[in-house]
Amino acid sequence: MSGSANSAPTERRSRSPFVMLGRTAARTLLVLGIALAAPALPAAEKLFDFGSLNVDLSKVQAKPGATPGQAGTPSGAAVKEAPAQQLPSTPESPAPVVLPRDGQESIGATVKTQAVTVKPVEVAAAKTGQQQVVYPVAEDRQVIEVKIAAGSEKKDWFEEAARRFMADPARNSIDGKPIRLTIDKIGSAESAALLADGKTMHGGRNEYQVWAPASSIFRTVVEDAFTGGKLFETDESVARSPMIFITWEPVQQAIDQKVQKSMSFDTITEVFSRELGGEKIDPNGRNFQFGFTRPQDSNSGAVALITMAYEFFAKDRTRYRIRLEDLKNPDFQAYLAFMKYMSDQTKDSTGKLAEPLMQAGYGGQPLSSVYVYENLGVKLAFIRKANDPGGAKPMIRYPKYNLISDHPYYTLRHGNSPAQVEAARRFKDFLLTRDIQLLALQKEGFRPVSTQISNQEMNDVLGDFVTENGLVPDLIKASQILIPAQSGDVIMALIRTYQGLGDPIGPNL
Repeated sequence: MSGSANSAPTERRSRSPFVMLGRTAARTLLVLGIALAAPALPAAEKLFDFGSLNVDLSKVQAKPGATPGQAGTPSGAAVKEAPAQQLPSTPESPAPVVLPRDGQESIGATVKTQAVTVKPVEVAAAKTGQQQVVYPVAEDRQVIEVKIAAGSEKKDWFEEAARRFMADPARNSIDGKPIRLTIDKIGSAESAALLADGKTMHGGRNEYQVWAPASSIFRTVVEDAFTGGKLFETDESVARSPMIFITWEPVQQAIDQKVQKSMSFDTITEVFSRELGGEKIDPNGRNFQFGFTRPQDSNSGAVALITMAYEFFAKDRTRYRIRLEDLKNPDFQAYLAFMKYMSDQTKDSTGKLAEPLMQAGYGGQPLSSVYVYENLGVKLAFIRKANDPGGAKPMIRYPKYNLISDHPYYTLRHGNSPAQVEAARRFKDFLLTRDIQLLALQKEGFRPVSTQISNQEMNDVLGDFVTENGLVPDLIKASQILIPAQSGDVIMALIRTYQGLGDPIGPNL
């Protein structure tokens, strides 16, 4: 790698092309009803490139006349005593409403009612070779390279944090050698496969020093490919973002009234089944369109499959671990094929899935509902309020069965030098400092893991999204059931099974 020690981080993959929104007359930009102190821009002429989009949520609660240093102002928040627990569960904290038919899962009934069948796919465990952990590797270069394989959802945050880290003389060198941080935007499933298959090793060195996927669901996939030593030097969460369904308000209201279930893949399945029977859910008469990302490319798509499987097999069994034998169930394969056929999976990243909704709103694009990370739902609500205050609102709903994306930071020992491992550990510690955690909250909408961010500061940034868009501050209350950890081998087999399924057949398909 080349470049100076203080050069800006780079990425291996090209950005998405810019998309120009339709032009309108200039108007004052209002954000959640609060005027911004910055000069007004013509909101509809804003260029949105999700690869670089940074919606500065620190401005959301900027009160007229606020002084620098006050909580909620762009310049930062006053230092407050850390709470004993982040977002404690209290009776006053809002929680999702439990709807009348929440206990009536009907995934299996839908498969039978629609007479859905599909050509079965063979299910087998992966055959991966064991790699020997190689550590340490001698450091013979003048610059300590740290390349981070990061999920696209954290790229902007990590790049800004890396710039600040490399500009800090107290942190940016080890024994006189400068530290250079590089952020590589790469999907969690793809990066896990590359590491497990040994494809990140070049000339005895690892291409990556840090693996930072969106969640820890693929951890065992990577760990199980290695033997003979400790693979990860650090394993800590640097942010949190629960999964959500985000649906345009008119459609969500119709689902609540007609289906009367909390949002889940079972609910989505029932909506599809009703529409195949001739019922229209969308009050505007449009077909219900649902999207999630391709599971083989994106963490959120893989989580969608895990959730579908858990709902199918574990609705009456808590703490259930999905088994390879389960994936051979013909009714389950028919259900997966049905969801694959009925849903939109044209996007390989969660950001690309959310981007058209941010740009075009309810009437300007076909999707009625998507399955994404909570922080993208917050960004969507922010942008739609700014660009179309009188338009349909996006409503955040937490799945009945949920899996919290824990955004782990794994420092890899394999194929790396002690100096690289130490530099990577230092950056992890920097990400967990108060200022950088606050940056993740204010600019990206991530829930911080640091207890140095107070509940009041969370409310200062996210408060208006609670009443207007359905955000639930309390993670304990956000979902009715949290999905337990599942086997990495089963997850990969589930993805392969899904990929292999063809179109289902049925009288209404």
